[in-house]
Amino acid sequence: MSEALPSPVADRRSLVFQLGGALYAIDASKILEVIRTPSITRVPHGFAALAGIANLRGAPLPVIALDRLLDTADRSGQGQRVIVYDNGEPLGLLVDDVVQFGGADSHDRLQIVDIESLLRTAMAAPTRTRPGLGRSLGAVAQAVAAVPAERIQTLLAFRVAGQTFGLPLDGIHEILAWPADVAAAAGGKGLLGMTALRDSALPIFSLAILLGLPDSGSASGRIVVVDYRGNRVGLAVDQMDAIRRLPDSAIDPVPPVLAHSAASPAEIEAIGRIDQGRTLISILSAQKLFGNEAIEQVVNSRGGEAQMPIEADDMAFERFLIFSLGEENYGLPIGAVDEVIRLPDSITRMPNAPAFVTGVINLRGKALPLIDQRLRFEAREGDAAAKPRAIVVTIDQLRAGFIVDGVSEVVAIPVSALSAAPDFSSERAAVFDRVAHIEADGRMILLVDPRELLTRAERDVVSALAEPAASATVS
Repeated sequence: MSEALPSPVADRRSLVFQLGGALYAIDASKILEVIRTPSITRVPHGFAALAGIANLRGAPLPVIALDRLLDTADRSGQGQRVIVYDNGEPLGLLVDDVVQFGGADSHDRLQIVDIESLLRTAMAAPTRTRPGLGRSLGAVAQAVAAVPAERIQTLLAFRVAGQTFGLPLDGIHEILAWPADVAAAAGGKGLLGMTALRDSALPIFSLAILLGLPDSGSASGRIVVVDYRGNRVGLAVDQMDAIRRLPDSAIDPVPPVLAHSAASPAEIEAIGRIDQGRTLISILSAQKLFGNEAIEQVVNSRGGEAQMPIEADDMAFERFLIFSLGEENYGLPIGAVDEVIRLPDSITRMPNAPAFVTGVINLRGKALPLIDQRLRFEAREGDAAAKPRAIVVTIDQLRAGFIVDGVSEVVAIPVSALSAAPDFSSERAAVFDRVAHIEADGRMILLVDPRELLTRAERDVVSALAEPAASATVS
């Protein structure tokens, strides 16, 4: 909550604040407001004094840790206040407490801080460049070739009642965590209730019940939101598996003997082979599933409600894959993601490669380099129970898999909730080009520019491989 300043602020000479065991003063005419410290999202590879970004009424606010900016020896403070400072654009200054607005003469041993001079020094960085993609990652991965011309289906895979199912990704609007409020609703078979999704009501069905499988009854799974006849429908699943790309050669028709049996519901259109053929995935027919009698009943009963046409709705949203590294979440445009895979047991290590190059795997006959984003982003220790995944991204003909701690959801974010990322004054932080404001919980999520992600990885590999050679030359 913002704390009101005495008015007019411009007539006050200084603002006195506490940091560790010392008192400091800054020009009060530049102070916009003082707030309690909000949740701060860390920015990997930001300049040293950058604590991260915070949500200031829907806009990203860069927050500077003043103890780092001042390089104070005493860093035992609590950081309970953020001074919003006018540096051309709002900038947050993290301090322990605000002591006084006005004259500073009554305080002994008070240190006057020139914020702008300190910021100019701290944020000085080489001009960012975005060079074209080269071949260094390709060399590390033994010249990765283009994706085969064979037709590929991209599926969202998920688990229901212990089985793996998939739906075409282009028919899925978003994937959500289980909502906090689900209102009971009378309806057809499998209807679990209704919840609010932005400006409309979302019916949630148990996919297990629709498929004639035992329902776990758990409220800790995921909701797959699909489009059906101008409406959104939520399908409750137990957990996400991955985003899978299956060539036609890995997809088989449902065996005739099972086509009409209880073991193979009519909604299953085909059977896919994943994990080098070790695992089978039942590919659902969106048309047959959405035509389920129970869903028809609920959608028809809501015919009088105002609904935003899907065509207009989709124009106002962008979809992002949300992944975790340590304690932080980041977003990647879903259109840039080829697939999300589980890490295989066998990874070929690359001699003399940088530590963050985990190795190379065989992905459908092509070499794929794996880059450990946890090391590149210097992520804090995450959940020990996390299930690492590799997000496969291709830009031009350069392809790599980026290892992350987990993939949690696909979120449709209104364009109005997206803003340009602040200038973090760090070339390595240039992978973040935008920030998303998640209105439901006030989160700020850094969004990754996929082209810069690959370019940055490429430059990091070149730099890391050059270091041993340079050391040898010097010696």
